[in-house]
Amino acid sequence: MARTPRGASDISLRDFIEAIGSADETHGAVSTAAAAGGLGSSVLVMAAALPHTRSDSVADRTKLIEAATALSEVREQLIETIETETAVKLFTARNMPQASDTQRSERQAAIQLALRASADVPLEVMRLCARALELAATVAAHSARPASADVQLGVTLLKGGFDGSRSNLEGKLSSFIEAAYITSVVEEIARLSDVTSAATRAAESVLKVPPA
Repeated sequence: MARTPRGASDISLRDFIEAIGSADETHGAVSTAAAAGGLGSSVLVMAAALPHTRSDSVADRTKLIEAATALSEVREQLIETIETETAVKLFTARNMPQASDTQRSERQAAIQLALRASADVPLEVMRLCARALELAATVAAHSARPASADVQLGVTLLKGGFDGSRSNLEGKLSSFIEAAYITSVVEEIARLSDVTSAATRAAESVLKVPPA
C-alpha cells in the first residue's frame, strides 16, 4: 500500500529534522528557515506570557498580550510556508517538451513562473521573520529581566530564519531573466534587511544588562 504524503505539520519534530537531511524529501533550506522562525516566535510568545513584566504594570501586560497575539499569527503563517509544491511545479516545467520554438517559449515561460513561485516562499519567510523581530523589540522592552535569555534566543532564531531565507533567495536570482523583476526583489531584500537590522538592534539594546 502506497504511503500517503504527509505535510510538515503532520510529522513529529524528529521526523522533520531527519527529513531535512534526506535527498528524497522536499524539506530543505527554506523549510528549515521557516521552522527556525516559528520556533523563535514561540519562544517570544512564551516570554510574553510570563507572570511578571518589566514594571508589573497594566501597560506592560497590554503590550505583551498584543505582541504575543501578533507573534502567534506570524508563527502560523511560517508553519504554512513550510508546506509548498513549488519544487514539483518547477520540475514539471523543466520537463516540458522543447522540440519547436513555440514549445521552447512555453517551457521557458513556465519555468520562470515556477521560479517566481519558489522565490515567493523565502521572500515571505523573510517578511514574517522581520515582522516577528519588530515584535521582539516590544517583548524585550516590556518583559521582566529574567526573560532576557528567552527573548535573546527568540531573536537569534528569527535572525537565523531571516538570513537563511535571504541566502536561498539570493541564490535563485541568477535564474531569472526579467530585469524589472530582479530589481524589485533586490530592493525588497534590501528593505527587509534594513527592517531586520533595526529591529534586532532595538531588541538587543534593551536586553543588555546595565552596568552594576
